[in-house]
Amino acid sequence: MNAETLRSTTKKKVPRTAFHNHTGQYPDISQREPITVTKHGRPDITIVEAAYFERLAAGQILAVFDLNAADADQMPDAHRDLFEAAKPSAEEIGQDVWNDDAAP
Repeated sequence: MNAETLRSTTKKKVPRTAFHNHTGQYPDISQREPITVTKHGRPDITIVEAAYFERLAAGQILAVFDLNAADADQMPDAHRDLFEAAKPSAEEIGQDVWNDDAAP
């Protein structure tokens, strides 16, 4: 999986129950695309091909991206609003349920 493939790949999302019930099919799929297993709608674990993980661990993958750490106080208001909108409510936290897909 090269950098362009990684950028254009939409990770396949699979609920934990489906993963548990059909474990055998996911190693083959993960050779073609990353698979994110979700728990309560939130990403829990991601399965990728071993070669990708080895490149990631060696720092070869992240070097392709132009990533910069920034202080939260330097974050644009639009980004800060998106983070705030994605936070689960106190009720959702209390009930251990939420829906990440509902965010804009």
